[in-house]
Amino acid sequence: MAGFRDKFIQSVSKVVGIIPTILLQKASNQHLILPFYHAISDEEMPHIKHLYTVKGVKAFVNDLDFLLKYYTPIDYNEFQELSHTHKQPYKPSFLLSFDDGLKEFHDVIAPILLQKGIPAICFLNSNFIDNKDLFYRYKSSLLIDKIKKEPDLINRIHRFFNGSQENAENILSVRYQNKELLNELANLLDYSFNDFLSKQTPYLTSEQIRSLIKQGFYFGSHSIDHPEYQYLKLKEQIRQTKESMQYICTNFSIDYKAFSFPFTDYNISKEFFYQINVNGIAENTFGCAGQKRDMVLTNFQRIPFEMTSLSGKQILNSELLYYLLKIPFGKNIISRNDRN
Repeated sequence: MAGFRDKFIQSVSKVVGIIPTILLQKASNQHLILPFYHAISDEEMPHIKHLYTVKGVKAFVNDLDFLLKYYTPIDYNEFQELSHTHKQPYKPSFLLSFDDGLKEFHDVIAPILLQKGIPAICFLNSNFIDNKDLFYRYKSSLLIDKIKKEPDLINRIHRFFNGSQENAENILSVRYQNKELLNELANLLDYSFNDFLSKQTPYLTSEQIRSLIKQGFYFGSHSIDHPEYQYLKLKEQIRQTKESMQYICTNFSIDYKAFSFPFTDYNISKEFFYQINVNGIAENTFGCAGQKRDMVLTNFQRIPFEMTSLSGKQILNSELLYYLLKIPFGKNIISRNDRN
């Protein structure tokens, strides 16, 4: 489970960080790694700050310099060729990716990557492109931020907490299935998500995406509006994937089909992967369970590099050690059920 993995990484990171990465690299025989982030920024991001921490520019550059020391960057086309053969690259390599299609990919990240000669793929939610709508968890963070700045506002929404202790973080209990509740809360708090979208423009625009494509960056789908797939029926999982992929490929003239799961690919069935492969919906899919193999050969696990208290070296070394420790128990390969 991701929670246990995170605790393991936190507990061993300081010790394992002093081990030469090349030793763990050779011992694990893992020549391909897939680090990923959401955003990089030195500025406060109120729509994210109450969900997870964002690495700053200096820490991100340090991560990249570390990766370049031990791995060769590859682009999505090169990755796709490897995926077709189901083989590892001849030399240690990494494919860098970013989720959610946030504007920082254009404003902050891309200039750094271009300077260092590192390609990347960015996964987009089709409903959020051009700031048409906002991820429900980002809405939660914005409302929490509003209450933190104006504590008396908590009294306006006490009836939504069902007798539990009133604090702003309770808003995080709102799930995708009842996300409309966040719009009701916003009205009670005199907060406008539309104003935030129009003034802060947190997402990439179509114009920015086309510009980034011309500069050599790749784009894929991250679903329509970022639901947690394990709680969706198979039919809705397929719809979210198919419609978002079609929108992105059509609007940006993309001839490849890459998909990253929103949240996680935990509990996704073999039937889902069969359906999207046999129907040509996606060629490759990406989870975020760390350095693992997957019984579905077209599904690839990525390594979250966003633990701000840890360096890229500490994160990767811990992941490679974790991978090694699981080999004797056969726990380094993700198995799948026939149906959700």
